[in-house]
Amino acid sequence: MKKKIFTSISLTLFLCAGMPLSAEKLTFSAGINASFMPSMGGSLATHSQESYYQSSSGVDGINRRMDGYKTSDIERLTGACFGFDFNILFYDYFLLRTGFNYGRNVCGGKGKTVFYSPAPDDDYFILECEYSYRQYDIPLTAGVCIPFWNDAKISVSCGAAYANALYKNKFESEDTAVPFERKGKFSGWGIPLVVMIQGDYFVNEKIALTTKISYYRGRSRLKKDKSDDDGDTDFATLDFTGYKFNLGVSYYIFLK
Repeated sequence: MKKKIFTSISLTLFLCAGMPLSAEKLTFSAGINASFMPSMGGSLATHSQESYYQSSSGVDGINRRMDGYKTSDIERLTGACFGFDFNILFYDYFLLRTGFNYGRNVCGGKGKTVFYSPAPDDDYFILECEYSYRQYDIPLTAGVCIPFWNDAKISVSCGAAYANALYKNKFESEDTAVPFERKGKFSGWGIPLVVMIQGDYFVNEKIALTTKISYYRGRSRLKKDKSDDDGDTDFATLDFTGYKFNLGVSYYIFLK
């Protein structure tokens, strides 16, 4: 399988290299964009959620329903992202891309569930949950670009990104014998792998509308909870894995 992929990439590069280089030798572009990211932060699992609330898979396993308890579903986070990017295109076919993206959750991550509290309670109680996540990343990728006449381009690139995130959670219950509120705060960085597929449609010679799908894969090392006012020490990893669906606009500068 790997041999077939390598052969396909080599053939693509060979064909691109053999195309006529009648257009500009060097092209710069700068753009702004907005995107949304389903499942931002992944499952948001932590050690305390498994120890106290019987969920080893974070938000995925914490939802429960029982007769006589009023609960509401806690969904994975959906994030909104904004950013800008810079691209250098060599001979119309070879691409270097970098940029900056910032995003935070805009929906999901909040609701009520049921958890079991051992002695002295030895009963089930309502648990209010709240998650939040924000991150920024600086990707650097290289790839190939295929122009279609003078109206459109499609590019594929891969590389890595420096990503930094801040993840917070809060769990509270007023029904237990001793009401509690536990908070978690985790920050850290990672170097996720990145794959990008982008399409550009030119509305005139220098301005293009863009659409892009990006896939990130990677996470940070294990991080210790920085909230120390609740008497609990928690641990988590920051997950950068996920898709970004992007719309934007770019401005091109052509050099002979």
